[in-house]
Amino acid sequence: MKHISFVFILLFIFGCSEGKKFEDSYNESLLLQYLLTPNAPQSTCETMITNKDLCFQAYYTSVGGSFTPSSAADKTQTCQSLITSPLYNNLSSIAKTCSFQCQSTDWKTKTDAGTCGQLTLEGLINASISSPTAIACLRSCFAVTNNQITNDQIPLYFLFNIIQEGD
Repeated sequence: MKHISFVFILLFIFGCSEGKKFEDSYNESLLLQYLLTPNAPQSTCETMITNKDLCFQAYYTSVGGSFTPSSAADKTQTCQSLITSPLYNNLSSIAKTCSFQCQSTDWKTKTDAGTCGQLTLEGLINASISSPTAIACLRSCFAVTNNQITNDQIPLYFLFNIIQEGD
């Protein structure tokens, strides 16, 4: 009889403990994502420019033109300006890195898929701005820093793609 009472007491204690809430799981996943996100906005931005240049080079090659990639100095200067711009100024360096990584991956994906040689320059930029994968990636960058981004704001974060369109 003592054992049965002990079992009921244990069941009562464990039965009354509060289970893990959705909010707890969500907060844990955000924290984990935040901790796993690299903190290198300058180098990630420069990689983004490199990947954009590779895509544009594929475009110009497909139309019989030539393309000169951005110089290291131009990449550095462009990224420094972009990182300190009002658009990115209030974001953490991890959020900046994440945003640049989203765009870098988008350009690399287009290059790897051969899309760069199939679309016009305007089409390439619009493909970025309307890419569900790139948009979801950007949203996750803002979620990590507990900020929100509206549908109207999303194209602003692809502004870099427009800055060097003629390069």
